Amino acid sequence: MRNMECIEDLLNAVMTFYSVAVIEHYMIFLLIIRARSVNDVHDQLLNAVRDHLDKEDRMLDNMLRLKDCVDGNTSLLLNGFIKNVKDGIALVNDPEFISNYINDPETAIKTLIKYMLYHEELLSSIINALRENIRKFMNNLA
Repeated sequence: MRNMECIEDLLNAVMTFYSVAVIEHYMIFLLIIRARSVNDVHDQLLNAVRDHLDKEDRMLDNMLRLKDCVDGNTSLLLNGFIKNVKDGIALVNDPEFISNYINDPETAIKTLIKYMLYHEELLSSIINALRENIRKFMNNLA
């Protein structure tokens, strides 16, 4: 029975990542592009990144039992992504970063771009690893 729970948890995680995280990543990328040419988008961008990371943090808290269902490599990826989300939350809430964001938005946005590119790369790796784990479980059912 545990295998069935794992398959459901894995499927729910992949669907959640696709339906929420991936779409929001590209929305943030769009806001980054707009923020480089339109100053009044800066607040919207920072708020979108904050909201997104808070949402991912809550999603990951709800997915902690996934670690019981995945191989060691996937578990390491999940741990790395959890750390990355926590680091991102700390970044966008750091008073020094906020001060730089206000006084030198160009440099601060470059920092956000670097962070988001790495963040997106990690998420893509996790989705691929979760999909591989799903295939393994499904093959066991066949």
